[in-house]
Amino acid sequence: MKRGCVILCLFLVSGLVSCVGHNRYSLIVPGGSPQLALMYVDEDPDYLVDIVQGADALVAAFGSKSHDFIVAPTNLGAKLYQTKPDYILIAAIVFGNYYLVTQTDSVFDLDTLNGREITVFGMNQTSEIILTYILSSHDIVSDYRIVDSVQTAMADFVFDPSRVVLVAEPSLSILSAQFPEISVIDLQVAYQELTGESSYPQAGAFARATLTQDEISDFLDLLETSVNQVLNSPETAADTAASLNYPYSRDVLLSAIPNSHLGFVSALDVREDLEAYFSLILERNPALIGGGLPDHAFYYLP
Repeated sequence: MKRGCVILCLFLVSGLVSCVGHNRYSLIVPGGSPQLALMYVDEDPDYLVDIVQGADALVAAFGSKSHDFIVAPTNLGAKLYQTKPDYILIAAIVFGNYYLVTQTDSVFDLDTLNGREITVFGMNQTSEIILTYILSSHDIVSDYRIVDSVQTAMADFVFDPSRVVLVAEPSLSILSAQFPEISVIDLQVAYQELTGESSYPQAGAFARATLTQDEISDFLDLLETSVNQVLNSPETAADTAASLNYPYSRDVLLSAIPNSHLGFVSALDVREDLEAYFSLILERNPALIGGGLPDHAFYYLP
């Protein structure tokens, strides 16, 4: 009887040690396309994923070091790195995802934007930076109505579909389902026509600089698998999103996934494209990226 009790105690202690030693990693991810890219990370029990709206929560996470991994606009991560290098870029996962929408019976193209008011989410963020670059390159002058998030921009359009509103996927697919006659300008096409580049590294994954190489590599493997699974099997991804209580219908997801321009490119491999994008920001307002290009230590080296 005593021997049995000892074995039972050893088993319980062993289980307790195993549980204590099992690491769980925290992530913060903005809703929308990045959330879709991280779908299978969200499903993994080793990672606790917080979904947020708007940039304020991301800025707070960088400042407080509250999460092991942060998914954020690449320029935001670069700017905050130059102030305090607590997080480094490990991969880019979204490559352009902005669209202008309105409902009109007439032509809707860049030329028609001159003198119009545009609802824009994210002042001094990638969304506003790309739009301003495209408009100024075409000598188009528009007024901005700045709102805090893409959800607020959507609400602006629903209230008055004649407005010109900047949105992103999956918001575009949600609005397209509700307003079948919606007119759309793809800003990725406009960007490519201006620069010759297919797109820009819009959002990336950042890791706390104190994490080990093994911890970062494990996350990168999972992240790359997640992105590829979403892209290669949108129907399965739509089912997975439903099981995770994502706030999008199956039809919206099947439309949004191919238009979200998801991908996985390691930090070192994306550096050249990223610096080209950062150079556009430097020409417009160096403060938006911390005054200059981030140094080589900003890019994770396996």
